[in-house]
Amino acid sequence: MAAVWSDALTDLCMFVRNAAAMGQSNQVAANSTGVVSDIIGTIRVMLRCEMTYPEAKTCGAVAGQALSNMATNNKPLQQQLMESEICDCKSPIESIYLYLLASTNSKTNMAGLMLILNTIKDDDSLAKLLCTTETGQMLAGRIGEMFGESNDDEADEKAMLYVILEEIIQRGHLTQLLTTDPELEAYGLLNALAVYCNENPGSLVYSQIFDMSLLTAITRILTKCHDLLQNVWKSADGSELGDVGMDDIMAAHRSLASTVSILGTITTDIEQQLAVRVLDSGVIHQVIAILGLLSQNLPRIEKASTASTQPETESGLIKRLFMFKCSLIQIIGNISHNNTSAQDLIRELHGLALVLDHMRIDDNHPFIKEYAVVALRSLLENNPTSQAYVSDMEAKGVVQDPKLTSAGIQASLDSSGHLSVKREVGTTKSNVKDNSGT
Repeated sequence: MAAVWSDALTDLCMFVRNAAAMGQSNQVAANSTGVVSDIIGTIRVMLRCEMTYPEAKTCGAVAGQALSNMATNNKPLQQQLMESEICDCKSPIESIYLYLLASTNSKTNMAGLMLILNTIKDDDSLAKLLCTTETGQMLAGRIGEMFGESNDDEADEKAMLYVILEEIIQRGHLTQLLTTDPELEAYGLLNALAVYCNENPGSLVYSQIFDMSLLTAITRILTKCHDLLQNVWKSADGSELGDVGMDDIMAAHRSLASTVSILGTITTDIEQQLAVRVLDSGVIHQVIAILGLLSQNLPRIEKASTASTQPETESGLIKRLFMFKCSLIQIIGNISHNNTSAQDLIRELHGLALVLDHMRIDDNHPFIKEYAVVALRSLLENNPTSQAYVSDMEAKGVVQDPKLTSAGIQASLDSSGHLSVKREVGTTKSNVKDNSGT
């Protein structure tokens, strides 16, 4: 009997959907006669039991499409829905928008996304409501989450998600979604921002979007990534993973990946005013702090043959997730290019020393030496103080190579800092050849 009633209700919703798509007069009639309220009620009832009854899932999707069609180009209804389902909604999870996005039916999701897009497109006041109210922020967060979780870049749903987030970004409302207390789970919003920056290059665009509030939010994201990783690698040898769960670690990985992409893009040929904001926001402080943490916990591999052949442990997997040293060095080089203030700040934060420390081969990070060389040029250019800092650095000791030691060869520094190599007494050439494997 339930299936019969569901099928009949689906047919009615289909009639409303098709009628609403045929003209504005039908939309007005549907609203004035209470059909909109009936459709919203149908959506709630059907989606509550869609997991139990397949017919309910179908009916909910058609009802969602009907509501979306009725609101298309219908500003009074769009305003009415935003006020009742976003502003005045007593329980955010009861909002009809969230019902549509929470469905397991992709068609229902698309109906909800189309309804949201038609509502906020070319309407700054409604877009602002979406990003400043409690229910709206939860809804926007869900949109960002769906975008971040989607792995199919060609899917219609992901394209729709991005168009909505693009609308939010262009209107400068992303700041409201990230500034309250940004969580690492906001990686979807950050991912959308990274895509937007890549697709809309230009210092003017970046200067308009990246105000101090948004840059401060990005700094907080970086701080949380740093603190989480510090907790993960709290033991001296990195074997103890702390009390951090893999879900949190994956969220940190995704957030850091998106943030590094954003910073790498906007600091390339950065405009002076934006560069000042970036420096004042504390972003570079955290970039250097994370680079230092990764350098401490991701051991350098100078030859591929020295890499472990043992099965990968959870600790090894986590380390492989955070191979961002090249990108962080690139950001440091970008921001310091033709910028004495940035050069001085980075030197004072020990960022210059960190970059110098990476001017060696590391098979874990191909081309990291080249990244470091380019960054070093930007850090030292037209900066006598930084140049003197590097010139005054002296070798403190020699790291002994185990193969050379076993072959009886020792390297050392004399009092003048010059390197000398000598063979231990009693070591024959044949022994050296055999032990070195040459």
